[in-house]
Amino acid sequence: MPKTLTIVNSVYHLLTAVNLRRLSPAGEGADLLVTDATPGLPKLIPRLRETGLFSRVLPVRTGELAQHYPMDREEAVAQCFSQGEALLRWALGEALEPAYSQVYFPNFDWLARLLACRYQCPFLWLEDGFSSYVIDFARPDRAAVNRHPQGARLGEQVQAALLYEPALAMRGDSLPNRPLPKLSPGDGELLALLNFIFQYRRPPWLPPFLFLEQSFRAEGIPGNDLELMRLCQRAVGPGNFGVKPHPRNGDDLPQRLGLSRRVELRVPWELFLLNEGPGRCCLVTVCSNGALSGRLCLGLDGNTVLLYKLYTGKVLWKENHTLARFLEAYRRQFAGRNTYVPQTSYQAASILKFLGGQYGG
Repeated sequence: MPKTLTIVNSVYHLLTAVNLRRLSPAGEGADLLVTDATPGLPKLIPRLRETGLFSRVLPVRTGELAQHYPMDREEAVAQCFSQGEALLRWALGEALEPAYSQVYFPNFDWLARLLACRYQCPFLWLEDGFSSYVIDFARPDRAAVNRHPQGARLGEQVQAALLYEPALAMRGDSLPNRPLPKLSPGDGELLALLNFIFQYRRPPWLPPFLFLEQSFRAEGIPGNDLELMRLCQRAVGPGNFGVKPHPRNGDDLPQRLGLSRRVELRVPWELFLLNEGPGRCCLVTVCSNGALSGRLCLGLDGNTVLLYKLYTGKVLWKENHTLARFLEAYRRQFAGRNTYVPQTSYQAASILKFLGGQYGG
């Protein structure tokens, strides 16, 4: 029986992949590809291999492909596909199986597209956070790569999008949306497995209010997220506020600007919640997937302040309006009683003071 193949580009993908693998039929083989898209992710490979969950766990070099072959440039796209098999072998460094029963992938990147040119099997799209709910990545007018005959193959072979809350999907494509099994806070075996893979240690210090940073600087998106951090710090006091840095930013800028002392939390936020529960600190963010996933993929409902209505940048350049509709639908249908979406800076400060026990503005 052919194996399955799964690609992970982030810790969020890896959490999903591990849970899916645990729930897969007995005797089904599976290979796992761990890319270098997220700093530090390949360092988890030795412990992933030690678990024995997957038949093989292989590192993949994808960062250089994205840099050398921009998907919005027709010449670069044609050049990449003209040497696609050679580039795929270079990125993999090790031979894969001649056939797979299906491929799980989280992003419409070069790795997934080149694999779709090699393997004529079903592809299943794994949730990558809110973008999987709002962006039709295969739309021809979205990027030059989708208009190339080989670039279109991935979209043609995708059979479904696997999402933690399929009812929230509003991409506008014709793909079926199917439910992913959620990570259960009561599953001790899953928790032990994930804690081993990520070497979980309880953080020595976390502030009562924790701001989840997003990768805006890494992606060149201008906005006022640093100003929003200052607003929050003033509202609750410097000793009560901290920032969890995003790994792709890699600059610890909030700490250097005096907006936060060092927050030693280098594991996925979802894993922290599985270990500590939602009550240890109040989450503040523009619209980080981590702030939504506690509710969407774990079913937990902790105090959360979403500042997306105060953010001046475009989180998604082409689908920002759809993202706003998604966040509003999330707030209305799934957020629970402990999620706050302030309309003004004054309202944000008042909510933070209320949650911090100051009761008022």
